[in-house]
Amino acid sequence: MGLSLLRVLSLFLLNTLLSCGLTEDAELTFEPNSTTLYSGEHVNLTCHIREASVSEWSYEFKWNDKPLVPITPSNVLRIPELTPDGNGDYQCIAHHNRSEESRQSNRATLSVSAHRPRATVRASRTSIPVGGSLTLTCSVEQSAGWSYDWFTRSPDAEETAIATNPVHNSLSISQGGSYWCRGRRTHSDFFSEKSHVHHIDRTLSNRSFVVLQHNWTQIFSGETISVRCEIQGGGDTQWEYEWRTTSSHQPVTGPNTAPTHSEYRLGPASVFHSGEYWCKARADWYSSTEWSEAFQLRVTRTSNHLSQPPRGPDTPRPRLTADDTTITGKGSVALTCSVENASEWRYDWFRRTSASSAAQILRYNETDDEISISEEGIYSCRGRRGDTSFLTEDSNRVTIENRVSHKASVVLQPDWSLVFSGERITVRCEVPADELTEWEYEWTQPNSTTAPTHNEYRIVNASSSDSGSYRCLAKDKKNLKSTTEWSDDVTLTVSERPAAQLSADHRAFPVGGSVLLTCSVGPASPGWKYYWYRGEKTSEPLTDEDFKSHGQSASASREGLYWCRGGRGDPVYYTQYSHPVRIHGIVHNRAAVTLQPNWPSRYRGEAVTLRCEIQGGDSEWEYEWTATSSHAPPNTKEFRISLGSDLRANYWCQGRLKGARQNSTGWSAPLTLDLSNAAAPPPVLTVSPSWLTPGASGTLTCGGVPHPTAGWRFYCYELLPGSDGGTEQNSSVIQGLTESAGYSCRAGRGDPVFYTEYSETKWVWPVGLT
Repeated sequence: MGLSLLRVLSLFLLNTLLSCGLTEDAELTFEPNSTTLYSGEHVNLTCHIREASVSEWSYEFKWNDKPLVPITPSNVLRIPELTPDGNGDYQCIAHHNRSEESRQSNRATLSVSAHRPRATVRASRTSIPVGGSLTLTCSVEQSAGWSYDWFTRSPDAEETAIATNPVHNSLSISQGGSYWCRGRRTHSDFFSEKSHVHHIDRTLSNRSFVVLQHNWTQIFSGETISVRCEIQGGGDTQWEYEWRTTSSHQPVTGPNTAPTHSEYRLGPASVFHSGEYWCKARADWYSSTEWSEAFQLRVTRTSNHLSQPPRGPDTPRPRLTADDTTITGKGSVALTCSVENASEWRYDWFRRTSASSAAQILRYNETDDEISISEEGIYSCRGRRGDTSFLTEDSNRVTIENRVSHKASVVLQPDWSLVFSGERITVRCEVPADELTEWEYEWTQPNSTTAPTHNEYRIVNASSSDSGSYRCLAKDKKNLKSTTEWSDDVTLTVSERPAAQLSADHRAFPVGGSVLLTCSVGPASPGWKYYWYRGEKTSEPLTDEDFKSHGQSASASREGLYWCRGGRGDPVYYTQYSHPVRIHGIVHNRAAVTLQPNWPSRYRGEAVTLRCEIQGGDSEWEYEWTATSSHAPPNTKEFRISLGSDLRANYWCQGRLKGARQNSTGWSAPLTLDLSNAAAPPPVLTVSPSWLTPGASGTLTCGGVPHPTAGWRFYCYELLPGSDGGTEQNSSVIQGLTESAGYSCRAGRGDPVFYTEYSETKWVWPVGLT
C-alpha cells in the first residue's frame, strides 16, 4: 500500500510541474567532480540542457532554493573560494529566450570541509625485495578529482619532486628511500596537505643470523651472555642493527646493548629473557637485510651467582668419579668431573684432609675435566662458564685413600666357617707385624648399623642375621687416609641348632659281646666332642667301665636306651639330643612251634593246638607269635584253631624273659600248617555174613580210613526207628536177628570229637524162620 501511495504522489508532482511549464531536462554538475570539497577551493557549477543549444537559454542558479546570482546567459557559475557556509543543495533552472519554456535540473548536494585534506601513502609491501620493486599508492581521504605529486628525500635531507601531477595515484619504485605525496585538484592550484613520510627499505641479498655468544645448550639465570647478529657476506660494510624479541625484556639503549649494535648483551640473565630473538642489519638508511629467522632462548631459573651458593632443582651439579679410590704406593688415580655438555665448562678442583676440614682450592678454572692426583684426601669439583661468574653446585665428594703395602686378613676364632645359632665366635682383623704403626680398623659385615673400629668383632649369640661375608682393613691412626688393602672376604654361615644323630651296627649283643654306637653332627663341621647317655636324657654322661667311647664312636655291652649329643667351644655349646636307640642282650634258649595232635593228615573242620616250646631252663617266659595267616595269633604259650580251607600258613614264636624285655630267644623255625582242601573220607562197613540162620551170629567191622591209628575211634549204628546211639568200637556182633536190619558206621577223633561222614548202609537178613 505504501508503494502505491508513492506512485500516486509522483504522478501528482509531475503533473504539477508540467502545468507550470517546468521539466527536468537539465543537469547540474560540479567541477571538481566531487561531492566533498574543501574550504578555499573553487568550484564550477555547470547547467547542462539536453538536446538544446546553450545560447538559446538563460540560467538561474539556486542554493537551498535561494538565488545565488541574477539570471545569466552563461550556463557556468564559478564560486571562487568555498567556505563551510556553502554546504547545501544546489540547482539550476534554464529559461528559453524565445518562449515560456523552463527546464529545471536535479538537486546536487555539496559538502564543504573546513580543513584542508591530507594525502595518505600506502605501500604494497614493507620493503623492496632483492632485485624487485614495490608500488606506492596515494589517496586523499577517499575523495575523487585529484591528481598527485610525488616527492623523495635523499640521505642529506634534500627534497626532490619525482612525479608531478600524474593522472594515476600509484608509483612503482625499486630504490629505498623516504617517500611522500600530495594531491592537487585537476586543473586547479588547490593542494592537499602532504602525506606523512613513508620510509621504504630495499632488501639486500645478505642474510642475517642470531647466534649465542658461547653457543651453550642451556642458559642459567645469573649468567652474563650475549646474542649476536651475524651477516653473511657482509664484507667491509659498516652495518647498523635492529633487534626485536618476544621476551619480557625488550632491547634498550645502553652500553653494549643498543639496538644498533651487532651484539645484544643480557646480563645477568633471568627467565624473563626467555623468548624468540630476531635481528637485521642496515647498510644505510634505506638498505637492510631481511629479518633473521627466530632464535629461541631459554633461561633456566637458578640462584647460582658467585655471591650466592647455587641451589634449585635445575642448577647443574657435576658428578665426580675416580678410576680407583685407593692409591697404592707411589701411584696415582684419575679424577673426572662430569657436567652435561662438558665442552661449555671450565673446572675448579678442591681437596679436604677430613670430612670436617675446610676445602682448599687445588686447581682453578681448568679447561680439562680430568686431573691426576697422588695424594689421599676428600676431593670435589665444580664447573664454571668460561669467562662468566656462573658456577654449578659442588659435586659429590670422593674419598681417595693411600694404601700401604700390607694386606689385612680376617680370621675366625675358633676357626669355624659354619656355626650354629647361639654359638659364640670372634671375627678378628690381623695385619702383618708393624710395631711403629698404631692401627684403626674398618669392617664390612652383614646386618650391622654400627661399624666397629677395633680389630675384633665378637658374636656372643650367633643368629642367621650374622651370616654373610666379612672383610676389614686397617688405617694408620696418624693418617686415616693411609690404609692397608682390604682383606679377602671370609664367609660365615649360621645355621639352626643341629641335632646329633645316633646309629648302632646291631640292636642286640650276645653274652660277652657289645654293640658299636656312632654319634655324628650334621652338617659337618669341626671341633665337636660327643657325650653319651643311657636311660634318661637328663642323666649325667656315661663313664661306666662297660661303656668305652673313642671320639664319635662307643662300645655298649649293657642293655638299655642310649642317647648322644655333641658339644664344642668354651663354654660348651651343645647340640640337641639324638633320637634314642635301644640295645638288648641275646639269650641261648631256643623256641620251637609244636602241633598237637600231630597227626599225619588233617581235615577241614578239625581243631588243632599250636604251642611255643622253650628248650632249656625253667624260666618264666612271655610269648610272641607271628604268622603269614590273615588271622593274627594271640601272644600266649598255646592257642587252638579250627582248620579251614584258608589256613595254609607259616607260624613262628619267640619267648622273652619276664622282667627283661630286651632278652629274647629269637624267632623259632617256622611251622607250616598245610591243609589238603578235603573233608575227612567216610569209613567202610563190612558185614559177615549178610544172611543169618536162627541162632547164628554175624560180625560188623568199621574201618578203611587213612592212617587208622591216627587217633580214630569207630562207631557202629543199627538203623532202627528212633535209634541214635552206637557202639564205640571198630567191630560188633549181631545175634538173635529176627528180621532184616540195616547198619552203618562212622569214625571220630579229638576232643571235642571230630566225626567223618557215615559209611554206606549194610543190610543183614535172617533165614529159616517159620
